[in-house]
Amino acid sequence: MKLIVRGLSNKEIARTLDLAEGTVKIHVAALLRKLGVHRRAAVAIAGGVISLPATGVPPVVPENHVRRVA
Repeated sequence: MKLIVRGLSNKEIARTLDLAEGTVKIHVAALLRKLGVHRRAAVAIAGGVISLPATGVPPVVPENHVRRVA
């Protein structure tokens, strides 16, 4: 997810992680399904809203983001 948030393509992610591009494609598709989105841009937005502990950076919540109360 961090690499998608940084804007890397599947090919660039594959090179970075030393994986086959097809493997990355499968994992990206699973991530999209898990987040309930259809586009990589939505994953990048979610990555900015969801806390990513490995980055040490607090999440950024866009001004127009509405938190839903359960």
